[in-house]
Amino acid sequence: MAALAYNLGKREINHYFSVRSAKVLALVAVLLLAACHLASRRYRGNDSCEYLLSSGRFLGEKVWQPHSCMMHKYKISEAKNCLVDKHIAFIGDSRIRQLFYSFVKIINPQFKEEGNKHENIPFEDKIASVKVDFLWHPEVNGSMKQCIKVWTEDSVAKPHVIVAGAATWSIKIHNGSNEALSQYKMNITSIAPLLEKLAKTSDVYWVLQECNDSYERVLQ
Repeated sequence: MAALAYNLGKREINHYFSVRSAKVLALVAVLLLAACHLASRRYRGNDSCEYLLSSGRFLGEKVWQPHSCMMHKYKISEAKNCLVDKHIAFIGDSRIRQLFYSFVKIINPQFKEEGNKHENIPFEDKIASVKVDFLWHPEVNGSMKQCIKVWTEDSVAKPHVIVAGAATWSIKIHNGSNEALSQYKMNITSIAPLLEKLAKTSDVYWVLQECNDSYERVLQ
């Protein structure tokens, strides 16, 4: 009886549920998931950078897990394969220097943080043909502008990736005065077209200053 009931039930299910209907149900499920994802993006905003940093949890050992995103921790061999024949330039103040060290240590964990901090720091992995430079320019001024301007010239080899940022020294030296803020705004407005030109051929990232709202608003 049990076998008969099973066979009758199986035929009943097959009567209503075929391979074709299964495909239709699968397609409907995919479309619903896509619609939910789009609605979520519209609700949160198209720029995912904000909630990559603010929505998530720590998994331990300095690993941050953003909402609905998997972060991959690169091995040395993976990092070198990704960066073969690449030139990356970090330009700015001590915050950018720390990013430089963190980046280089992915390629070479034995790289030492030593020497005069207020100077340029080169790094090269000749086997992987990877070149990474830190260029000390603690303020957004004519010196930084000239360094960036050189990269815009057609005869000069441009870095494949440029990470730049500076504001801490302007705040510290001038005590966050309105005059210093106006000068900062004028200087960064002058540099912006050069960065936009570089962005056509290189990946350009400007690191915001997180400790002073006035300087942040200049960049927004």
